[in-house]
Amino acid sequence: RIPPGVEEGQRIRLKGKGRPSSDGRSAGDLYIVCHVQPHPYYGRQGNDLYLDVPLTIAEATLGTKIEIPTMDGPTRLTIPTGTASGAKLRLRGKGVVDPKTTQRGDMYAVLRIVPPKNLTPQQKSLMEQLQSALAGENPRSDVGW
Repeated sequence: RIPPGVEEGQRIRLKGKGRPSSDGRSAGDLYIVCHVQPHPYYGRQGNDLYLDVPLTIAEATLGTKIEIPTMDGPTRLTIPTGTASGAKLRLRGKGVVDPKTTQRGDMYAVLRIVPPKNLTPQQKSLMEQLQSALAGENPRSDVGW
């Protein structure tokens, strides 16, 4: 049995399951080195999981509720109004089980705003209107360049 939460390169010892000694005494120990394949959506750092969550500009600006996958099944996630790309929302206890303590890590939904690629003329006009309405706002004003 491979315990939950094993990490890349971790060794598991099976006492007495190795080769028998040359003088006929008891068998030695067998060590299994674990290799963990990457998951298609989750990244892992220690016992924490990371999931990139794409959002539209409207979802990030206005806020929304979306469904995301977790190891326990789908869950609803509330995206706050005015969320920036790269923001991390923490889902406590939704990460990987620590094999030593049996406690679970956290899961982080990393929000990524994805702009539309092919705008219709109406959508382009609406975006231009929004740009004009927000003309006084400069997100780089506090950067200091």
